Amino acid sequence: MIDAGAVRFRPMMLTAAAVIVGSAVILFDPIFQGLAIALMAGEIGSLALSRMTVPVVYYIVNRRRSV
Repeated sequence: MIDAGAVRFRPMMLTAAAVIVGSAVILFDPIFQGLAIALMAGEIGSLALSRMTVPVVYYIVNRRRSV
């Protein structure tokens, strides 16, 4: 699990950075500003969940099974 997380971290971070930079372009347009904020927040949230929360929950569940 740790090796898989290390291998997949860079592509996921680059994808999130590309979405955030792309959304920053439309951030200054009054019509699409809400969409840009939603895209940026969603990408940051999903990156945080997939990189931090899911492995911790997986560890907790498997630790209980082995005890």
